[in-house]
Amino acid sequence: MLDITVCIMSYNRPKFLREALSSVLAQDLRSKKIIIYDNGSDECVYEEIKEFIGLKVQWRGAEFNHSGIWNFNRALRECETKYIMMFHDDDRLCPDFIETQVKFLEANDNFVAISCNGFLINESGESKNATLAPLKLSEIEVFSCSGQVALKYAGNSCIPMSPMVYRVQAVSLVEFREEFGKVCDAVLFCDLADIGMIAYQETPLYECRVHSGQDSSYFAYNLMNQLEDFFWSRKCVTDVEQARLHRLLIRQHTARNIKQLYQSVKKRDFSLSILLLMDDMFRVIDAFKLMSSWAFKNRWME
Repeated sequence: MLDITVCIMSYNRPKFLREALSSVLAQDLRSKKIIIYDNGSDECVYEEIKEFIGLKVQWRGAEFNHSGIWNFNRALRECETKYIMMFHDDDRLCPDFIETQVKFLEANDNFVAISCNGFLINESGESKNATLAPLKLSEIEVFSCSGQVALKYAGNSCIPMSPMVYRVQAVSLVEFREEFGKVCDAVLFCDLADIGMIAYQETPLYECRVHSGQDSSYFAYNLMNQLEDFFWSRKCVTDVEQARLHRLLIRQHTARNIKQLYQSVKKRDFSLSILLLMDDMFRVIDAFKLMSSWAFKNRWME
Protein backbone atom coordinates (compact mmCIF):
# COMPACT_ATOMS: atom_id res chain seq x y z
CA MET A 1 0.00 0.00 0.00
CA LEU A 2 1.39 3.41 -1.03
CA ASP A 3 1.10 6.52 1.16
CA ILE A 4 -1.08 8.48 -1.24
CA THR A 5 -4.64 9.79 -1.24
CA VAL A 6 -6.32 9.58 -4.63
CA CYS A 7 -9.01 12.25 -4.72
CA ILE A 8 -11.53 11.92 -7.54
CA MET A 9 -13.05 15.31 -8.27
CA SER A 10 -16.67 14.68 -9.22
CA TYR A 11 -19.57 16.68 -10.58
CA ASN A 12 -22.61 15.27 -12.41
CA ARG A 13 -20.85 12.68 -14.59
CA PRO A 14 -21.99 9.37 -13.03
CA LYS A 15 -20.87 6.98 -15.79
CA PHE A 16 -17.50 8.68 -16.20
CA LEU A 17 -17.05 8.67 -12.41
CA ARG A 18 -17.69 4.93 -12.24
CA GLU A 19 -15.01 4.32 -14.89
CA ALA A 20 -12.53 6.64 -13.15
CA LEU A 21 -13.10 4.94 -9.80
CA SER A 22 -12.80 1.46 -11.32
CA SER A 23 -9.44 2.43 -12.82
CA VAL A 24 -8.18 3.59 -9.41
CA LEU A 25 -9.37 0.39 -7.73
CA ALA A 26 -7.62 -1.68 -10.43
CA GLN A 27 -4.13 -0.27 -9.72
CA ASP A 28 -1.22 -2.70 -9.45
CA LEU A 29 -0.38 -1.18 -6.05
CA ARG A 30 -3.15 0.15 -3.83
CA SER A 31 -3.33 3.72 -2.54
CA LYS A 32 -3.81 4.32 1.18
CA LYS A 33 -7.00 6.32 0.62
CA ILE A 34 -9.49 6.85 -2.19
CA ILE A 35 -11.88 9.75 -1.63
CA ILE A 36 -14.54 11.04 -4.01
CA TYR A 37 -14.92 14.79 -3.57
CA ASP A 38 -18.31 15.45 -5.08
CA ASN A 39 -19.17 19.08 -5.74
CA GLY A 40 -22.93 19.04 -5.19
CA SER A 41 -23.99 16.59 -7.91
CA ASP A 42 -27.48 15.22 -8.49
CA GLU A 43 -28.40 12.18 -6.40
CA CYS A 44 -27.92 9.82 -9.37
CA VAL A 45 -24.13 10.27 -9.13
CA TYR A 46 -23.97 8.74 -5.65
CA GLU A 47 -26.38 6.00 -6.70
CA GLU A 48 -24.04 5.03 -9.56
CA ILE A 49 -21.09 4.27 -7.27
CA LYS A 50 -22.62 3.67 -3.82
CA GLU A 51 -21.74 -0.03 -3.96
CA PHE A 52 -18.07 0.94 -3.72
CA ILE A 53 -18.45 3.24 -0.71
CA GLY A 54 -17.02 1.69 2.44
CA LEU A 55 -13.58 0.79 3.74
CA LYS A 56 -11.76 1.30 0.41
CA VAL A 57 -13.64 4.32 -0.93
CA GLN A 58 -14.92 7.38 0.94
CA TRP A 59 -17.48 9.95 -0.20
CA ARG A 60 -17.29 13.69 0.55
CA GLY A 61 -20.39 15.44 -0.70
CA ALA A 62 -21.41 19.09 -0.79
CA GLU A 63 -24.81 20.65 -0.16
CA PHE A 64 -24.58 22.72 -3.34
CA ASN A 65 -22.23 23.29 -6.26
CA HIS A 66 -19.18 25.41 -5.45
CA SER A 67 -16.32 26.45 -7.71
CA GLY A 68 -13.94 23.70 -8.80
CA ILE A 69 -11.16 25.53 -6.95
CA TRP A 70 -13.13 25.27 -3.70
CA ASN A 71 -13.27 21.50 -4.19
CA PHE A 72 -9.53 21.23 -4.87
CA ASN A 73 -8.67 23.30 -1.79
CA ARG A 74 -11.01 21.19 0.33
CA ALA A 75 -9.23 18.01 -0.72
CA LEU A 76 -5.82 19.54 0.06
CA ARG A 77 -6.88 20.69 3.54
CA GLU A 78 -8.11 17.25 4.52
CA CYS A 79 -5.19 15.19 3.18
CA GLU A 80 -3.27 13.15 5.78
CA THR A 81 -0.94 11.16 3.50
CA LYS A 82 2.50 11.96 2.10
CA TYR A 83 1.24 12.27 -1.47
CA ILE A 84 -1.99 13.40 -3.10
CA MET A 85 -3.51 13.46 -6.57
CA MET A 86 -6.73 15.21 -7.58
CA PHE A 87 -8.00 13.15 -10.47
CA HIS A 88 -10.73 14.36 -12.82
CA ASP A 89 -13.80 12.15 -12.92
CA ASP A 90 -13.82 11.90 -16.73
CA ASP A 91 -10.33 10.35 -17.04
CA ARG A 92 -8.99 6.85 -16.32
CA LEU A 93 -5.71 5.59 -14.87
CA CYS A 94 -3.55 2.91 -16.47
CA PRO A 95 -2.92 0.01 -14.02
CA ASP A 96 0.71 0.96 -13.29
CA PHE A 97 0.09 4.70 -12.82
CA ILE A 98 0.27 5.02 -9.03
CA GLU A 99 3.17 2.59 -8.66
CA THR A 100 5.24 4.38 -11.33
CA GLN A 101 4.61 7.94 -10.20
CA VAL A 102 4.91 7.44 -6.45
CA LYS A 103 8.08 5.39 -6.82
CA PHE A 104 9.61 8.21 -8.86
CA LEU A 105 8.91 10.74 -6.10
CA GLU A 106 10.17 8.32 -3.44
CA ALA A 107 13.46 8.00 -5.31
CA ASN A 108 13.85 11.74 -6.07
CA ASP A 109 13.43 13.95 -3.01
CA ASN A 110 14.11 17.16 -4.93
CA PHE A 111 10.92 16.77 -7.00
CA VAL A 112 7.68 18.09 -5.50
CA ALA A 113 5.25 16.77 -8.15
CA ILE A 114 5.04 14.63 -11.26
CA SER A 115 2.55 14.53 -14.15
CA CYS A 116 2.53 12.42 -17.29
CA ASN A 117 1.51 12.01 -20.91
CA GLY A 118 -1.81 10.32 -21.66
CA PHE A 119 -3.68 8.27 -24.22
CA LEU A 120 -6.64 10.10 -25.77
CA ILE A 121 -10.05 8.43 -25.54
CA ASN A 122 -13.39 9.62 -26.91
CA GLU A 123 -16.63 10.25 -25.03
CA SER A 124 -17.48 6.54 -25.13
CA GLY A 125 -14.10 5.61 -23.66
CA GLU A 126 -12.72 4.21 -26.92
CA SER A 127 -9.14 4.88 -27.97
CA LYS A 128 -8.50 7.70 -30.45
CA ASN A 129 -5.12 6.12 -31.31
CA ALA A 130 -3.34 9.28 -30.21
CA THR A 131 -1.59 10.74 -27.19
CA LEU A 132 -1.66 14.17 -25.56
CA ALA A 133 1.96 14.76 -26.59
CA PRO A 134 4.30 12.95 -29.00
CA LEU A 135 5.73 9.76 -27.54
CA LYS A 136 9.27 9.92 -26.16
CA LEU A 137 9.48 6.69 -24.23
CA SER A 138 11.41 6.56 -20.96
CA GLU A 139 12.13 10.29 -20.92
CA ILE A 140 11.41 12.77 -18.13
CA GLU A 141 10.89 16.49 -18.78
CA VAL A 142 12.00 18.63 -15.84
CA PHE A 143 10.73 22.07 -14.77
CA SER A 144 13.10 23.62 -12.27
CA CYS A 145 11.53 27.09 -12.01
CA SER A 146 8.29 28.92 -12.75
CA GLY A 147 9.71 30.42 -15.95
CA GLN A 148 10.16 26.95 -17.46
CA VAL A 149 6.53 26.11 -16.65
CA ALA A 150 5.44 29.36 -18.29
CA LEU A 151 7.59 28.49 -21.30
CA LYS A 152 5.74 25.18 -21.65
CA TYR A 153 2.37 26.92 -21.76
CA ALA A 154 3.60 29.76 -23.96
CA GLY A 155 4.57 27.10 -26.51
CA ASN A 156 0.88 26.10 -26.76
CA SER A 157 1.43 23.01 -24.65
CA CYS A 158 0.61 22.23 -21.02
CA ILE A 159 1.34 20.06 -18.01
CA PRO A 160 -1.70 17.81 -17.47
CA MET A 161 -3.35 18.53 -14.14
CA SER A 162 -5.56 15.46 -13.78
CA PRO A 163 -2.68 12.95 -13.38
CA MET A 164 -0.44 15.22 -11.28
CA VAL A 165 0.86 13.58 -8.08
CA TYR A 166 2.03 16.07 -5.42
CA ARG A 167 4.04 15.94 -2.23
CA VAL A 168 1.50 17.22 0.28
CA GLN A 169 4.17 19.07 2.26
CA ALA A 170 5.04 21.11 -0.86
CA VAL A 171 1.62 21.71 -2.43
CA SER A 172 0.29 22.87 0.96
CA LEU A 173 2.61 25.89 0.64
CA VAL A 174 0.81 27.17 -2.47
CA GLU A 175 -2.84 27.56 -3.40
CA PHE A 176 -5.30 27.37 -6.25
CA ARG A 177 -5.90 31.05 -6.96
CA GLU A 178 -9.59 31.84 -7.45
CA GLU A 179 -8.85 34.91 -9.59
CA PHE A 180 -7.33 32.73 -12.33
CA GLY A 181 -10.40 30.52 -12.70
CA LYS A 182 -10.04 27.90 -15.44
CA VAL A 183 -6.30 28.52 -15.83
CA CYS A 184 -5.46 28.28 -12.13
CA ASP A 185 -3.55 25.04 -12.74
CA ALA A 186 -0.89 26.81 -14.82
CA VAL A 187 -0.41 29.38 -12.04
CA LEU A 188 -0.30 26.69 -9.36
CA PHE A 189 2.40 24.78 -11.25
CA CYS A 190 4.47 27.96 -11.60
CA ASP A 191 4.22 28.61 -7.87
CA LEU A 192 5.05 24.99 -7.14
CA ALA A 193 8.11 24.97 -9.43
CA ASP A 194 9.58 27.83 -7.39
CA ILE A 195 9.51 25.52 -4.35
CA GLY A 196 10.94 22.41 -6.00
CA MET A 197 11.22 20.67 -9.35
CA ILE A 198 8.25 19.26 -11.27
CA ALA A 199 8.60 16.20 -13.49
CA TYR A 200 6.61 15.23 -16.56
CA GLN A 201 6.67 11.57 -17.57
CA GLU A 202 6.71 11.28 -21.38
CA THR A 203 5.30 7.75 -21.15
CA PRO A 204 1.45 7.75 -21.19
CA LEU A 205 0.14 6.48 -17.85
CA TYR A 206 -3.49 7.58 -17.98
CA GLU A 207 -6.37 8.01 -20.42
CA CYS A 208 -7.57 11.53 -21.11
CA ARG A 209 -11.18 11.73 -22.26
CA VAL A 210 -12.02 14.25 -24.99
CA HIS A 211 -15.70 15.17 -24.94
CA SER A 212 -18.20 18.00 -25.20
CA GLY A 213 -18.84 20.23 -22.23
CA GLN A 214 -15.31 20.14 -20.85
CA ASP A 215 -14.53 22.97 -18.48
CA SER A 216 -11.36 23.90 -20.37
CA SER A 217 -13.05 24.10 -23.78
CA TYR A 218 -13.20 27.91 -23.71
CA PHE A 219 -10.92 30.53 -22.20
CA ALA A 220 -12.04 34.15 -22.14
CA TYR A 221 -9.84 36.74 -23.86
CA ASN A 222 -9.36 38.80 -20.69
CA LEU A 223 -8.51 35.71 -18.64
CA MET A 224 -5.78 34.71 -21.09
CA ASN A 225 -4.37 38.25 -20.97
CA GLN A 226 -4.35 37.97 -17.17
CA LEU A 227 -2.44 34.68 -17.38
CA GLU A 228 -0.06 36.24 -19.91
CA ASP A 229 0.74 39.07 -17.48
CA PHE A 230 1.50 36.48 -14.81
CA PHE A 231 3.80 34.56 -17.17
CA TRP A 232 5.68 37.78 -18.01
CA SER A 233 6.62 38.07 -14.33
CA ARG A 234 8.16 34.56 -14.20
CA LYS A 235 11.93 34.10 -14.23
CA CYS A 236 13.74 31.48 -16.33
CA VAL A 237 17.12 29.87 -15.63
CA THR A 238 18.92 31.46 -18.58
CA ASP A 239 18.62 34.65 -20.63
CA VAL A 240 18.03 32.52 -23.73
CA GLU A 241 15.01 30.85 -22.10
CA GLN A 242 13.74 34.23 -20.89
CA ALA A 243 13.96 35.74 -24.38
CA ARG A 244 12.18 32.72 -25.89
CA LEU A 245 9.40 32.97 -23.29
CA HIS A 246 8.80 36.62 -24.16
CA ARG A 247 8.78 35.89 -27.92
CA LEU A 248 6.22 33.12 -27.47
CA LEU A 249 4.01 35.25 -25.22
CA ILE A 250 3.97 38.01 -27.84
CA ARG A 251 3.10 35.46 -30.53
CA GLN A 252 0.23 34.08 -28.41
CA HIS A 253 -1.03 37.59 -27.71
CA THR A 254 -0.99 38.46 -31.40
CA ALA A 255 -2.89 35.25 -32.22
CA ARG A 256 -5.58 36.11 -29.65
CA ASN A 257 -5.95 39.60 -31.07
CA ILE A 258 -6.36 38.25 -34.60
CA LYS A 259 -9.10 35.88 -33.44
CA GLN A 260 -10.84 38.68 -31.53
CA LEU A 261 -10.61 40.90 -34.61
CA TYR A 262 -12.02 38.16 -36.83
CA GLN A 263 -14.98 37.56 -34.50
CA SER A 264 -15.77 41.27 -34.23
CA VAL A 265 -15.62 41.76 -38.01
CA LYS A 266 -17.96 38.79 -38.50
CA LYS A 267 -20.45 40.59 -36.25
CA ARG A 268 -19.87 43.83 -38.19
CA ASP A 269 -18.56 45.39 -35.00
CA PHE A 270 -15.48 47.46 -35.80
CA SER A 271 -15.22 49.22 -32.45
CA LEU A 272 -12.34 47.00 -31.25
CA SER A 273 -10.35 47.01 -34.48
CA ILE A 274 -8.08 49.95 -33.75
CA LEU A 275 -7.52 48.88 -30.13
CA LEU A 276 -6.54 45.36 -31.16
CA LEU A 277 -4.27 46.45 -34.00
CA MET A 278 -2.57 49.21 -32.01
CA ASP A 279 -2.02 47.01 -28.95
CA ASP A 280 1.61 47.30 -27.75
CA MET A 281 1.90 43.50 -27.74
CA PHE A 282 0.55 43.07 -31.28
CA ARG A 283 3.21 42.23 -33.87
CA VAL A 284 2.32 42.61 -37.55
CA ILE A 285 5.03 40.18 -38.71
CA ASP A 286 3.73 37.51 -36.32
CA ALA A 287 0.20 38.19 -37.52
CA PHE A 288 1.17 37.56 -41.17
CA LYS A 289 3.02 34.36 -40.24
CA LEU A 290 0.10 33.06 -38.19
CA MET A 291 -2.51 33.86 -40.83
CA SER A 292 -0.37 32.25 -43.54
CA SER A 293 0.01 29.15 -41.37
CA TRP A 294 -3.75 28.97 -40.67
CA ALA A 295 -4.59 29.47 -44.37
CA PHE A 296 -2.19 26.70 -45.40
CA LYS A 297 -3.59 24.34 -42.74
CA ASN A 298 -7.20 24.97 -43.76
CA ARG A 299 -6.38 24.51 -47.45
CA TRP A 300 -4.50 21.26 -46.73
CA MET A 301 -7.48 19.91 -44.74
CA GLU A 302 -9.99 20.63 -47.53
